[in-house]
Amino acid sequence: MKNFFKTPPEHSFKVGDLVTCDCHGGIAIIIELYDEGEEVVMNMAKIWWIIYPHTGIKERDWMHTIDEMKKFSIFQKLRRKSF
Repeated sequence: MKNFFKTPPEHSFKVGDLVTCDCHGGIAIIIELYDEGEEVVMNMAKIWWIIYPHTGIKERDWMHTIDEMKKFSIFQKLRRKSF
């Protein structure tokens, strides 16, 4: 919870971007960003899980820290791994 109140990092996220993270996995879409505003600026985004990260997450709506998210690209997932 306390990470939501840290200074948000500079980023290129916008509402509608597909994102993932290393902490949960899965694929989500950004619904709302809370890093701009006149009152409280937060390191927080509201996301909606398209593909659940694991069985422990039961809700599609989720609040996530911006600094741990990264843009999702289908091309990154299809890239072959070198052995």
